Amino acid sequence: MNQQIDSQTAARLAAHLDRARPMICERVSAKMMLAFPELAATLQLESAPSLEQRLSKVATERFCEMLRAILVFEAFELADQELRWAHPIIVRQGVTYQHQATMVRWVFEEVRRLPLDAAEKNLVYELEQYLNNLVRTIFQPAGS
Repeated sequence: MNQQIDSQTAARLAAHLDRARPMICERVSAKMMLAFPELAATLQLESAPSLEQRLSKVATERFCEMLRAILVFEAFELADQELRWAHPIIVRQGVTYQHQATMVRWVFEEVRRLPLDAAEKNLVYELEQYLNNLVRTIFQPAGS
């Protein structure tokens, strides 16, 4: 899919994401742990004092960095590479389509709370739609 990204809009949105990343990751990780306590079994506590912080480190921060990379490099296809690479690993750890799709939805809910102009809001919408479709495609069973 060849998505055209306006450079100036992408740069502004990337800056917003960079500033808001800690807040977004904290909120989404806390919501994920409440909604999906089964994820606790897959999280190792060795490098974080709480499950929420560990989830933030291994999932939400990485996802936000991927979004920022898409914007900086103006390349939606970075998400394809990242998510397709991660898919077999996260599935082995018990991550399901529901977990991944919920994280995408909640990250974008937080992003939409940022003070965005109309062009940035449109780009956020395009990114969200693209990533929802990609996650659905990646998690879709073969032959479906």
